[in-house]
Amino acid sequence: MPHQGSQKESISRIVTRKGFMHSLVLAFLAASFVVADAASSPRPAFAFMADTQQTDIKNSQQDSSSTTIAYRELKVNLPQFNVDVPVATWFKPDDKLIDAPKTNDSVVYSHRISVKRIGSLLAGMNFIPEFVSKEFELSPTTSASIVYGNDLPYPSDRPVVFLAHGFLGSRFDLSHVAEELASQGFVCLSPEYPESLASSYAKMEGLDRGVINDRLLDTMQTDLGIKASSYGIIGHSLGCGTATSTGDDSWTRVCIAGPPIRRDGVEVGGNTLSIVSLNDGLVTMSRLESMLPSDFVRLQENTMMNAPLPKKSAIILTEPNHISFLAGNANDAMVNFLSPLLPVAQALSIPVLDFDKYQESRDSVQTASVVIPLITAYLKQYMM
Repeated sequence: MPHQGSQKESISRIVTRKGFMHSLVLAFLAASFVVADAASSPRPAFAFMADTQQTDIKNSQQDSSSTTIAYRELKVNLPQFNVDVPVATWFKPDDKLIDAPKTNDSVVYSHRISVKRIGSLLAGMNFIPEFVSKEFELSPTTSASIVYGNDLPYPSDRPVVFLAHGFLGSRFDLSHVAEELASQGFVCLSPEYPESLASSYAKMEGLDRGVINDRLLDTMQTDLGIKASSYGIIGHSLGCGTATSTGDDSWTRVCIAGPPIRRDGVEVGGNTLSIVSLNDGLVTMSRLESMLPSDFVRLQENTMMNAPLPKKSAIILTEPNHISFLAGNANDAMVNFLSPLLPVAQALSIPVLDFDKYQESRDSVQTASVVIPLITAYLKQYMM
């Protein structure tokens, strides 16, 4: 009899899971159609936050208004997979080569959210039609002047930083960090990985982050003429695993909202900055303690910029949630596009990666005012 009861309980769980899947599909479809019907304007999407964000950033970060940076979108070909991987790049061009007016008005980041990809990654639902997606034009958040760099050469002999987004992230998640680093002389490269919500290419066996990064490194050196003076990588969430497994001990790493250690136990050499928060819904205090090795020096927020930063540094913040660390324009697009889904997801206890918290806090700018100066100072100290 106990066996039969257990079997009934198992069947009940299966039925419940099937119902959950159907509910989730309907929620995804409803969310996409509601937002697509309500937001058909071709103007920059969710720039309703842009004015306040850009004003706050100008006030909270170093004034870069006299600096011009360039944004350029690449397609890195992986012939063995017949795939072109989108890569967003930012760099500081030679001022003598800039003919375009120094204005941010015309520069936008072409962003896409695919409900099919989200459903596939969260619950293996591969039957959602591909047209259930939304295109966005994200405005840059930088106070620097920004121009398209399609016709501008990449600078050589500069420090190069890779940006690794997290699960269901995008190549624009850390665009606000890239903009600031570019204004300081770094070349920033942000590839779209298979776990991205943009769904620019199909997921397939063997196509992973390591393959993409290796191909990007080769393209950068052979086709783009970039001879890096040093290498660094910044990862958020799942991207921390990318950061700790990319490059050798000469690379400088920044891990945000994720562990600065490798899961396989291999020691991570080189310089590493860890940034985590106690308000991160994906991080418990016990996990936080296990995430930070004993050789990391704990920084204090009120004094962290007063002295040279240790090679192994960690700061534990109290306010940011998991996605507060990301660019506000990308966050706002995600939260507003999928806002009809959040109540359903919460009712079904589906992890929403703190999007519910961010819907209330909208604190990307406040978080950036602390995090970006720290990252910039750390990378300049160890890479320049």
